[in-house]
Amino acid sequence: MSKFTNIKIIHIEYPNEIHRALAIRRKVFIEEQGYSEAIEKDGHDSICQHWIASCDIEYQDGTIEHNVDIGNVRLVPKTDGLAKLGRLAVLSSARGLQIGRLLVEAFIDYCKNNNYNTIVLHSQYPKRGFYEKTGFRIEDGDDEIFDEAGTPHVRMWMRL
Repeated sequence: MSKFTNIKIIHIEYPNEIHRALAIRRKVFIEEQGYSEAIEKDGHDSICQHWIASCDIEYQDGTIEHNVDIGNVRLVPKTDGLAKLGRLAVLSSARGLQIGRLLVEAFIDYCKNNNYNTIVLHSQYPKRGFYEKTGFRIEDGDDEIFDEAGTPHVRMWMRL
């Protein structure tokens, strides 16, 4: 089994480093989950903030690969202090290592330090438990399950 070390969350710059996020999103959303490229590339990346989870991977044969990107998240700015959390993805080989939690924590810290007062996200319905563990809630009156790109989703909120 590979060993993941030196995990770090990096706030990347658009457009110079967006290829890093797009590579992860392609693997998770297009190749693994079957979403179309048209849905994944929604045209919002240029106005967003992006974070990458990167690490060193030590393989069973003892070789080490440095600075491997394994996860990402993006912030879509909305009006009136609202931030939308989106495109959270972790490569299947790195799941279970708390990478998603680390990305969400970096996202929340950024929001707190940059005048955002509310975060919203659209969770794939089966994944809502992950977001509940990070502090997001489905609010009364806004608990309808809706279709987004052929997958059931629910809106979740965090008030800062």
